[in-house]
Amino acid sequence: MSDQKICPTCGTEYPLSERFCPRDGTALRSATAGTDLMGTVVADRYHILKKLGEGGMGQVYLAEHVKMGRKSALKVMNPGMNQDADAIARFNREASNASRLNHPNICAIYDFGETPDGLIYLAMEFIEGQSLTSLVEKSGALPPARAASIIHQSADALQVAHDAGIVHRDLKPDNIMIAKNRDGTDLAKVVDFGIAKAHSSDAQKVTKTGMVVGTPEYMSPEQLSGDKLDGRSDIYSLALVAFNCLTGTLPFPSDSAQEAMIARLIEQPKTLAEMKPDVAWPAEVQQVMDKALARDANERYQSAAQFGRELWAACESMPASQAAEAGTQVLSAPASAAAGVPKTRVATPGEGGRTVAAPAAKGAPAAPAPASVAVKKSNTAMIAAAVIGIAVLGGGGYLMLGGKGSETPAGSDSTAVVQGPTGQPQSTAPSATPATQQGGVTELKTPVNPGGGNSRTQGGTAQPAAPSGGEGALVAKWLPRVNDLTRGAAESSIRELEPTFDRLSGETLGNAYYIVGMAYAKLDNGTDSCNMLEKAKPLVRGNSLTSVNTALEYCK
Repeated sequence: MSDQKICPTCGTEYPLSERFCPRDGTALRSATAGTDLMGTVVADRYHILKKLGEGGMGQVYLAEHVKMGRKSALKVMNPGMNQDADAIARFNREASNASRLNHPNICAIYDFGETPDGLIYLAMEFIEGQSLTSLVEKSGALPPARAASIIHQSADALQVAHDAGIVHRDLKPDNIMIAKNRDGTDLAKVVDFGIAKAHSSDAQKVTKTGMVVGTPEYMSPEQLSGDKLDGRSDIYSLALVAFNCLTGTLPFPSDSAQEAMIARLIEQPKTLAEMKPDVAWPAEVQQVMDKALARDANERYQSAAQFGRELWAACESMPASQAAEAGTQVLSAPASAAAGVPKTRVATPGEGGRTVAAPAAKGAPAAPAPASVAVKKSNTAMIAAAVIGIAVLGGGGYLMLGGKGSETPAGSDSTAVVQGPTGQPQSTAPSATPATQQGGVTELKTPVNPGGGNSRTQGGTAQPAAPSGGEGALVAKWLPRVNDLTRGAAESSIRELEPTFDRLSGETLGNAYYIVGMAYAKLDNGTDSCNMLEKAKPLVRGNSLTSVNTALEYCK
């Protein structure tokens, strides 16, 4: 590679450290001919830092926005494919489909376009992690609770896509990335909507007539047959992914991909016990898998969220000893690495009043240090203005401006352990009773998003059962903290409150809109924040109304 860059406008050469021509401001390009984009600036804003990978359609680079400083994965189409209508249509469709979906378990699309010299690019969220394929290859079968958490998150992501009329059509472990939350727990991200299709639209028939698209090992029977697809096809594919996570293999053993495809059309899938007999699988887990892998789509789960929720609940019911046996230890991994991992995180007394969400993966391998993520500046002005608008919130005179509430650490944790009076962790076994509070930490009892549907939930995180006060108890829990949210708490409040909107009314509903609106502001989502605050305005009163009006000044 040349050690020079060149200005395409004036032809002046510059060292590699330069990004733009000092004379005319044009983005500099590599002086070498060909497709190497290292060090260049694409579309005048994406500085290429390194190559992440490549495929048949193009290359993927790590890029940094020259003004915002945000890192992204930049997918660039091979110049030789610029005349390929199918390839361009797939690129367009990936940008169009994924950009319509807003969910923490879906890889976000930032930008899409074509440069003046014909380079087609797609800028998406940069996920620092590994594919589910790599995780299973390294770790073998995952502990059931960890596998169920990953599948639950992926199911929630698919539910949002299905609610928008989009079928992924190529769901497989390669297209589920596993990043880390700040507390080290798994964060699943569904990627590659390149062959996703709006099942209600005939305008997106861009594949050749009769061509079956997708990855054969994870195709549903109807997809193999070339039939019309809907979201239930994705549910079948996700069930195959779940089976792979739980056993390290697939339920249709064969000597070739062709045999496995035929088996899916004419045979019943093997059971978990047949493929991994060293684990005593509960009947509940097998029943969930049987339903999700039904050959007839009408006999499957009709909702991805329901499948994810029921698999999570079934795996959580497994005794700790069974769950530990189900995880496969990698032979090359030092035994001390697994032994030193605590199964749960005990909340400290300093976290008093904080809700710690989601079941931990029992017996999960040691989590690597949380990946650093480029974080945008928060909507500080809006949040600060709302704080100024409130003096006292909630029962008992909770003083927000006086800072009397307990501080919530950054990030949301994924393990719930009640700190008892003696400092010893108490049991967190599933219970039919509502969430209880002991030692200042709320213990969560139920799985995520019991209603399913198009809510911005993150699989593997728990939604607390409402206390005897009903859905309004969740609002009462979050209202005193609304102006003191960390990013983790903001995400938790959205997950918990959005599914309750249709069951609330009046001022309680208004306060729920207000809390979620301020949470979105904390997460730099100005559009959803302003929408929620507009909904809250006619319903709230008193201090909440003052805060809403103040915050709405920043939406104009």
